[in-house]
Amino acid sequence: MLLTLKNRVLRFLNPNMLADDGRQADEAAVSLQNHSRIHVPNPLFLRELARDPKSIGAICSSSERLGIRMAQYIELHENGWVVELGGGTGAITRALLLHGVAPGRLIVIEKSQGLAAHLRSCFPKIRVIHGDAADMSMILKESLSIRAVVSGLPLRSLPKNAVTSITDACVGILHPQGRLIQFTYAPCGVSPWLRAGLEKVGSETVWSNIPPARVEIFTSPPAYSPGLD
Repeated sequence: MLLTLKNRVLRFLNPNMLADDGRQADEAAVSLQNHSRIHVPNPLFLRELARDPKSIGAICSSSERLGIRMAQYIELHENGWVVELGGGTGAITRALLLHGVAPGRLIVIEKSQGLAAHLRSCFPKIRVIHGDAADMSMILKESLSIRAVVSGLPLRSLPKNAVTSITDACVGILHPQGRLIQFTYAPCGVSPWLRAGLEKVGSETVWSNIPPARVEIFTSPPAYSPGLD
């Protein structure tokens, strides 16, 4: 499975496409403004929720407002890739594109085959990978600079070993000055990203989401330099 997923990613990922980012971003903005309220397939979301409730982790799909707030933490002037984990019905994907992330910079990894197909249909110019986020360290580490990871994965509801695999893989491929943005419905508790070695640098609650969600921002801690204490 890992080899198949790796071949699928390498077939889609062509660093030369980054040169076209400006044109692609303009085209994406026009397309999304003309269709800014893509119909959210509630029946599809409910079917996936019934099939695998722990992987979905919510009773409703993410809201437009939540996606907008998460997208604000992406620095557009930086080079490198933006990876979204768990694209779901596309609310956060759409917000990232409207924020100005060029389609050629955006990779979405979605474990559900049905949701991955929906994302490809809605966003034909981005790379949608049907696969497991835990495999990222093997398929992306050698060829790409990952400047931001945006996660909608329900880490608090997944098995501990699966969470460890995902967080270790993400931390392993994240650029040293990159950032990771995660939303959670949990009102308290230690984030798995802290256990994986990242440092939380900010958070906010999006009350208009149903249920209210907390957006947390993480980065790699500053490297320790002896003699600077």
